[in-house]
Amino acid sequence: MFKKKYHIIIALIVSALFYFLSFAWNDWLSLTMPRHQLLQLPSLFFLGIILSQSFPGIHSKETASGIGVLILVMASLVFWMLPRSVDLAVLHPGFNRVMHCNMLFAGFMTIIVFRKIAFEVKIIFLGMFSAMLLATGITLRVFDLLLCSSFTIEQQKETGLYLLIAASVLLITSYFIFFKGLSGKTDKKRFSPYEIY
Repeated sequence: MFKKKYHIIIALIVSALFYFLSFAWNDWLSLTMPRHQLLQLPSLFFLGIILSQSFPGIHSKETASGIGVLILVMASLVFWMLPRSVDLAVLHPGFNRVMHCNMLFAGFMTIIVFRKIAFEVKIIFLGMFSAMLLATGITLRVFDLLLCSSFTIEQQKETGLYLLIAASVLLITSYFIFFKGLSGKTDKKRFSPYEIY
């Protein structure tokens, strides 16, 4: 009974925070590119991760379907990084709400898949996500051409810098987790030579 109330409380908190991020604070968050790309979108994705805690029994049963879901999640994240998508999200409220719901759902589904999928798949996903952030950060930082008409060159370059920092931290963390996981698996596979007989 306590767990059920705990899950309901989490869902209510996520709903309230989603309202603030998507409605009450949306104009302020969409005013500059760093707020939009570095605060609003990651926060919505993280809310999806928190929301998944209200549904602990849901998980992907098959590796193939889990990988398919992660590919769709990655494709949606890439889509919302495109300059044209960013402009449309800032200018059109309806498109903006679709983006917010998609980011929430992406975070939710990532954890749902991560619960049962192989360790190697998780690392590959994190590596791909880091590479996407890195590529986006380099593009925004290097290009002097204004890619998103809703923002300025200065905001674009600032966003690119912070994306590069975030990508580097995530990439280093992924490698650390990968080698730690490998060492753990190696320890489990150690056995006495007498076990072969």
